[in-house]
Amino acid sequence: MNRNSPSPKDDTTQLKQKLIHYRSELKHYEYQLKQYEKALEREKENTTFWKNKHAEAFLTTEKDKELEELEKELYHLKNELSEQAVITDALKEKLARKQPIIEEKIVEKIIEKPVEKIVEKPVKVEVERFQATDVISYFQHSIVMSSSEDEESIVFGNVIIANQTSKTLHSPVLCLKIKPSSSAVLNGKIIDEKEMESSTIPSSSLQWQYAHPKWRDKIKEDGEYWIKPVRTAAIEQNRKLVFESFQLIIPPSEEHTSLVLEGYFYSEEWPGGLPFLNKIVLNFS
Repeated sequence: MNRNSPSPKDDTTQLKQKLIHYRSELKHYEYQLKQYEKALEREKENTTFWKNKHAEAFLTTEKDKELEELEKELYHLKNELSEQAVITDALKEKLARKQPIIEEKIVEKIIEKPVEKIVEKPVKVEVERFQATDVISYFQHSIVMSSSEDEESIVFGNVIIANQTSKTLHSPVLCLKIKPSSSAVLNGKIIDEKEMESSTIPSSSLQWQYAHPKWRDKIKEDGEYWIKPVRTAAIEQNRKLVFESFQLIIPPSEEHTSLVLEGYFYSEEWPGGLPFLNKIVLNFS
C-alpha cells in the first residue's frame, strides 16, 4: 500500500467536511432569499398603502415621480429575489449531486471522533469545483405585451453569469439564440468592433461587442447573437458577468405563434458551451 495515499478514515473525513460546507452554503442563500422575500412584501404593502391614501395626490407630476421610484425599487427587489431563487435551486441540485450516498450513522461509525468535535474544530478542505452545474447562467426578464395587434411587444432583461467554480474562466462569450429567427430583434449595449474607434458613444458605455466576424449573417440566418465583453477578459471565481438591460423587440405578426430566447455560455475552459438554466418563452394567441 502506498504510504502517501490517504487512509479510508481521511477520505471519509474529507467527504464529511465537504457535506458540511455545502449545507452551510445552502443555508446562507436560503436566509438571503427569505430576507428578500420579506423586503419585497414590505414594498408591496407600502406601495398599495400610499396609492390608496393619496390617490388624488398621485395625479401631480411630483407624486408620479415618487410612484415611479417605488416601482423601480420594487422591480429591483423582484430581480434580486429571482436571482436568489435561481441560485438556491442550483445549489440544492448541486448539493443533491455532490452529497455522498451514505447515512449519518454509518459516517459516525467510520469516523473515530464524534461529529460534534469535528464541527467544533473543522479542518479546512479546499474543494475542487469545476463542473457544468458550477457555472450558473440565467435570464432575468419582464414582459410588456402590446394592447393592440398593430403594436410591438417588448421583453426587458438581463443575463447573469455566476462563476461558482474554483477556477477563473477566460475569454467569456455568450450566444443568445432567437427561435424563429425572424420573430424578434435583440437590442442592447452591443457594438461592432470595427466601429468602436469611430463611435460617438462614450467608451465607458461600450460594454459588449459582437464576437462573430459575420454577425449580421448569423443573426439573419440563424437568429444567433454572438457577443463578448469589451473590457472583461475573464470571470474570477465567485464573481459575476452581467449583460444588462437588453430589449427583445417583438413586432406584430400573424406568422409566428411562439417565440423562444435561449442562451449559451462559452469560455476557453468550456468550448462546447453551457446552456442557461432557463429560457424566455412566449406563446401568441
